[in-house]
Amino acid sequence: MKRKKLLALLVSAVTVMSALAGCGSNASSSTATDTAPAAETKTESTEAATEEAAEPAESSEPVTLRFSWWGGDARHEATLAVIDAYQKLHPNVTIEPEYSSYDGYSEKKTTEFASGTAPDIFQIETGLGPEYYNQGVLYNLTEGGMDFSEFDANFLVQNGQFGSGSQYAMPTGQAGTALIVNKDLADAVGIDLSKPYTWDQFFEWGKMVRDYDKDCYLLSANTSYATAFILRAWCRQMNGKPIVDADMNLNMTEEQFKEAFEFIKRLYDEEVCAPAAYKAPFGDQDQEDPNWIAGKYVASIGYTSSADVLSAANDSINYMAGQLPLRDGGVSDGWFNDCPQYIGVYAKSEHPKEAIDFLNFFFNSDEAAAILGTVRSVPPTVKAQVICAENGVLNPLTKESVTVSMQYNGQSDGGPTTGSEVTAILTDAYENVAYGTLSPEEAAAETMELLQDYVDTHK
Repeated sequence: MKRKKLLALLVSAVTVMSALAGCGSNASSSTATDTAPAAETKTESTEAATEEAAEPAESSEPVTLRFSWWGGDARHEATLAVIDAYQKLHPNVTIEPEYSSYDGYSEKKTTEFASGTAPDIFQIETGLGPEYYNQGVLYNLTEGGMDFSEFDANFLVQNGQFGSGSQYAMPTGQAGTALIVNKDLADAVGIDLSKPYTWDQFFEWGKMVRDYDKDCYLLSANTSYATAFILRAWCRQMNGKPIVDADMNLNMTEEQFKEAFEFIKRLYDEEVCAPAAYKAPFGDQDQEDPNWIAGKYVASIGYTSSADVLSAANDSINYMAGQLPLRDGGVSDGWFNDCPQYIGVYAKSEHPKEAIDFLNFFFNSDEAAAILGTVRSVPPTVKAQVICAENGVLNPLTKESVTVSMQYNGQSDGGPTTGSEVTAILTDAYENVAYGTLSPEEAAAETMELLQDYVDTHK
C-alpha cells in the first residue's frame, strides 16, 4: 500500500519537474557546484524583471494581488485584518486571500508553479524554501526594494537567502522544535522534562505513564511531525549532517537507518506514542485531538509556533516547554533554530513592486505587528517583539519554547533532505514502521534504495 503511494508521489514529482523545465524555469537539483550557475541565471532573470518593475506605478492604477497561506483560525483572522489595513492605505490595491489548512498546500503550489498560476505572494514551508529557490519560482526581494532594516542581518543570511547572498524569502518568525509539556500530568506521573535526557529515557517514562493511566501516553506525535522531529533529528545527532546534503551525498548507511527505524518501532510497540492510526485523522493539528484537549498526553512534539494553540486547547492545564532529547554519544545536538515559515513573491508576478510594498507593511509596520501578534510564532524583528510584549500577546509559553530551542547547537538539514521527494520517502518509511507494514530491516533497505536512486538522478 505505502510502496504504491510512494511510487505515485515520485512519478508525480518527476512529471512536475519536467513541466517546470518545459515552462522555462530554472529548476535545478544538482550538486552545489552545479547549482551556482543556476543561481546566477535566476539572479539575471530576476534583475530583468526587477528593472521592468522599477518605474513607479500610478497610485490610482488598480492592482490585484493574490496572497495564499495556511494555518488555523487565529492566523487567518489576523492575516485578513492586516490585508484590510493595507488596503485602506492603498485603495487601488486589492489583495485576494487564499487560505486553508496545511493539508494539500504544498502539492497545490507544485501544480501552480508548473502551470504558471501561483499567487503573487505566498507562504512557504521552511523545508521547501531551498527547493523553490532552485526551481526559480521566487522573486529576488533584495533587488526588488524590500526593507530589511528591522531584521538581524545574520538571521536573514540563515533564513531565506539559500546561499545566494540575496533575500528570496522572508522569515515569518523565530522558531525551532518544541516539546510542549502538560506539566500537571508530568508531575503526577513523576516525570521531569526540565532537565537534559536521552532518547532512551522515553521508554521508561512511557511505561510510567501507561501504568499511571491506560488512557494516557507520553507522546502525541503525528507521523508528519514525527518524521521531521524524531527521524530526521535522530539522524542529525548520529552523523551531524543532513541525510542528503547540498552536494547530493547520502550521509546514512542502511545499518544506521535500521537502528533509527528500530527505535521508532519501539516507540509504538512499547506504547510511548499514541497509535499512528488513532493520530492520523488529526493531521498536524494536535490541538484538535480530544485526548490532547482532555490532558491525556504528557507532551506534544512539533514547532515552537504550535505552543499557543496547543495550550489554548485546555486553559485549565499548566504547560511548560520541555528539554529536547539528545543522543548518547551523538556527534551533534541535532536541534536547531530557524523560522516557522517563509513568505515570498512569485517570480512571475505581474506586480512585484506592489507585492513587495505589501510585504514591507506586513513585516515592518507597527500596525501589522500589533495585529499579527504571535500567530506565526515569535515575531522575526525586535521591534515587533516589543510591540507584542507591550500588548500582552507574546505568549509566554511560545517565548519559553523558543528560548529552550535556542540553547541547542545543531545545524539545519534544510535543502534536499527537506525537499518534497526525500520527505515523501522518509515519511512513507516512518509510516510503514509505525503501522507495522514493514520491519525496520525492510524499511531501511527500501529507504536506502530510493534515496540512492534520488541522489543518482539529481547529481
